[in-house]
Amino acid sequence: MQAPLGRVSADQLRALVPAPDDEVRVTPWRGFVVPGFTDEAARERLRVLADAGFVTEPGSPWLGVGACTGRPGCAKSLADVRADAVPGHGGLPVHWSGCERRCGHPHGDWVDVLATGDGRYEVTVRTGGSAVPVTGPTLTEAVTTARASTRTTVPMTTTTPTTTTR
Repeated sequence: MQAPLGRVSADQLRALVPAPDDEVRVTPWRGFVVPGFTDEAARERLRVLADAGFVTEPGSPWLGVGACTGRPGCAKSLADVRADAVPGHGGLPVHWSGCERRCGHPHGDWVDVLATGDGRYEVTVRTGGSAVPVTGPTLTEAVTTARASTRTTVPMTTTTPTTTTR
C-alpha cells in the first residue's frame, strides 16, 4: 500500500494506525506494510485504507508517479506540483518538477513534467539520453500519452502546449 506522492494527512494516519498496538512498517518507496491480518480482515483493512486515500490496488495509476516538494515548500518552485499532479496510466514513471533542478527525478527512462510558470507544464519523455516533447489537448492526456511511450515510439500530437486548470 502506498500514499500518493508520499503525502499522508492526519486523518490518513488515524486510518493507518487505528489502535496503539497496531504495527505499521514504512518502506523507502512511499509505502506501508501492515502485518498480522487474516485474508478476510486484510481485505476489509485495505478497503478502509483505500477509502482514506491510500493506493491499495496494483493497477493504480498513481504507482510510478513522483513529485518534488514544489510550492510552498521550495522557494525555487514555479508551481504547487503536488496539487497539480495527475497520474496518467501505466508505463514509464512520471515525475512532476517545480523547477529546472528536477529534484528527486527517477533514473533511467521517465516522463518529465516540468512547471514553466503561469500554470503551464512541459511534458517530455526522457529515454536513453534523448528528450522528446509530448503535447496533448489537456495536461492529463499529454501525461497519459507520454507514460505509454517506449524507447522506439513516442506518440506525438500537434496541439499547443498544455495548461493546468487548477
